Amino acid sequence: MTVEKLVVLNRVIQGSKNAPFYRARLPEVPLSTWADLKNLPLTTKDDLRRASPFDLLAVPREEVVQYHESSGTTGEPVSIWFTRDDVVYNAQQIARCGVGFCPSDIVLIRFPYALSAAAHMVHAAAQLRGACVVPAGGRTSVTPFPKVVDLMHRLGVTVLTCLSLQAVMIAEVAEMMGLKPRHDFPRLRAICAAGETLPPGRRKLLEELWGVTVYDFYGMTEIGTAVVDCEALVPHPIEDDFVFEILDDDLQSDVPTGEFGHLVVTTLKKRATPMIRYVTGDRARFVEKPCACGRTTALEIRGRQEDALHIDRVRLDLWDLDAVVSRLPCRRFWAAAPMPDGVHLVVEEETGREQLPDGLTALLEKEYRVKWRIDIVPKGTLYDRQQMFEIGLLGKPKYLYTAQEMKFLLEKEK
Repeated sequence: MTVEKLVVLNRVIQGSKNAPFYRARLPEVPLSTWADLKNLPLTTKDDLRRASPFDLLAVPREEVVQYHESSGTTGEPVSIWFTRDDVVYNAQQIARCGVGFCPSDIVLIRFPYALSAAAHMVHAAAQLRGACVVPAGGRTSVTPFPKVVDLMHRLGVTVLTCLSLQAVMIAEVAEMMGLKPRHDFPRLRAICAAGETLPPGRRKLLEELWGVTVYDFYGMTEIGTAVVDCEALVPHPIEDDFVFEILDDDLQSDVPTGEFGHLVVTTLKKRATPMIRYVTGDRARFVEKPCACGRTTALEIRGRQEDALHIDRVRLDLWDLDAVVSRLPCRRFWAAAPMPDGVHLVVEEETGREQLPDGLTALLEKEYRVKWRIDIVPKGTLYDRQQMFEIGLLGKPKYLYTAQEMKFLLEKEK
């Protein structure tokens, strides 16, 4: 951390005190060293909910040009305001992604054009680089999956931006329409995924389905876009715009470099609703290694802290589960639930002829120290194909079920 960056942080802290929420939480005197940052209180999602809609606003209302909300899993909204500069900075953050939006691109945006910020900010980022945007937002009857496939095929879309699961679904629907994703979209050159964790297995699956490079970027409505893949597909933190901390379970001490912990972010560019030591709820780690792009620091995002199954003392998150799915003959759509002594993994068939490899469950039991029940189930068990044709995926992707939810789901299909 540089002295210059500490000066910027002190300026941000001073400006943040214009917000009623931060006024009494932040010190009167500037931080003299980076160690002083640890003396500032953490900001949690519950704090933001209590302060919404106006107590987080740090600029006059006349300066705000855009409003978004983040509700998370509770449905209680968090209010995030943007000045014109905030929107531009967020667009610039996304535009740093190695995909390299350019004037010859036609970028189809599948994120929902709703109160969440993703679609709007990717839209701004693509146009900032001169690309043409196709706003085919999800969760609407206006652009169901067949319409998205038609737009991609007819317009010659070059970049698809969406949740990684949506990219799998679009490929599935394209096949149902008689198209081959790898061959019938010759102008498609890349997929930009965001909005959910992208484990290596899911990235590989998308590359196999579409035959293009898959980029990832990480952010949220509260902070903007903080981590983007470079041209070499390495996730680099945007250190000019943020201060990153990765804390141990006590949320006080830093974890050693290379170990996973709780990601805490302070924004350095946001003016309307700055975030000071915001607990993102995600697990991440720093990796120090020279990259082909010239940078040396990577920030790997493992996913939400709560997105995991706990079997006795064993914790299995979405990366762990995806790694298991990657070893199966069908990998597109899956869900998992806890059993008393293990994991119940359900995967939809693809050809109808898939069978589990001999000895796989015994091998997994040895590796993960829990029992595994893996069921290959008919298409449509997890995702209704008719719904895809009519409206598309409603709500956020769901991979983890309770045992009761899984039982109900499977009984419904009988």
